[in-house]
Amino acid sequence: MIELPWDPEVDSPATIAIIGGGPVGIEAAIYARFLGYFVSIFEQRRVAHRMLDWHERPLAVSAHLCTTPMGHAAIQAQEPVYQRCKPDHIYSGKSYAEEYLLPLAKSDLLFDDIHFLSPVADVSRIRTTLTDAIHPQERCNDEFRILIDGRHRGPWVSLADVVIDCRGCQQQSAGLGPGGGLAIGESALRESFLLHTPRDRKFVTKSIAGKHVCVVGQTVKACQFVTEFATHYPDMAETRLTWVIRPDRCHDSAMMTESLQSILPLYPTNVVILEALGVEQIDRNEAGCYLVRLLKDDNSCVELKCDAVVSMTGSRTRVLSNELHPGMLRESAEVPAFVSNEPGLYVLQGGDLEDGAGVGLAQAFDNIRQLFAMLAGREDLDLYGIIEKQNHGI
Repeated sequence: MIELPWDPEVDSPATIAIIGGGPVGIEAAIYARFLGYFVSIFEQRRVAHRMLDWHERPLAVSAHLCTTPMGHAAIQAQEPVYQRCKPDHIYSGKSYAEEYLLPLAKSDLLFDDIHFLSPVADVSRIRTTLTDAIHPQERCNDEFRILIDGRHRGPWVSLADVVIDCRGCQQQSAGLGPGGGLAIGESALRESFLLHTPRDRKFVTKSIAGKHVCVVGQTVKACQFVTEFATHYPDMAETRLTWVIRPDRCHDSAMMTESLQSILPLYPTNVVILEALGVEQIDRNEAGCYLVRLLKDDNSCVELKCDAVVSMTGSRTRVLSNELHPGMLRESAEVPAFVSNEPGLYVLQGGDLEDGAGVGLAQAFDNIRQLFAMLAGREDLDLYGIIEKQNHGI
């Protein structure tokens, strides 16, 4: 069994707070409910909203890597006619949400425990703070206090014995400026930038039709925007796109190469590529046009005017506002990455959409198995394996 500075075992029924209603959060909640724990799920938007936003694009993994025997069993218990998909089936983001994640969220196991539009603003203890010189076990015995900033209900507080943070990497968008910093004037204009790519369900065609669009960045998302623009809007004669990318030495990804090839038929009539270190300054005039000043090198700039700006420069880690420290323990190589420095606070992460939707979920599900074996005090506990054996009559 894993050795920690505190006893991680928590008898059921205990209350587990799960932050995040995506694939990892929903799976962790189902696992907890199968073991008899009470759960409360706090989701800042709606369940599976990121997968729904992925829309008709296929996931990067097949069904057996993004679903589990427990998930299928929970849905089938609710819907006897439910048919488990084939292991090699490839969901789209939309079908994965509608056929798997949402039925799980709507099941009797979870439906009453999900709080929509309820972002967690802060996590603390009731009686102890980080500065208290006490043994970790004493901290572990103190309940968590979770402050929720409800969109409809307003601020309210929930208590829990264990907190599992399933929000994924807490990140914010990198800036338009050199090195991912903010450009002069960027903060005041960020809310006006386009957020979605052409195949997103929330993309509005008229936001680019007949306009000059400036895309800044060469992340997976930026490449996706450019490729989808070239694929789905080749006949928009009046629509132009300027793609601002970094110097040649950075053009080394396969997706970057594919995106550059996709726009060749449109170059230079509808698409222009500009190399720059980043945006030095950005303004917007009274007519709604953006004035973008690009830093070409240390001593020279070039300016362009456009109707819409797409900022897809990647992301950088955001420091959580929570009082508790979610950093990982590094005292032993045997301590799993999901165990944080704060007793009873665990951090489970799937993959990032930048890596392709679905990538990393199989590892996250295995981490869920390990985490609940630790919480239950049974190193060999594997509900996935138990249910799979039942399905095969073993």
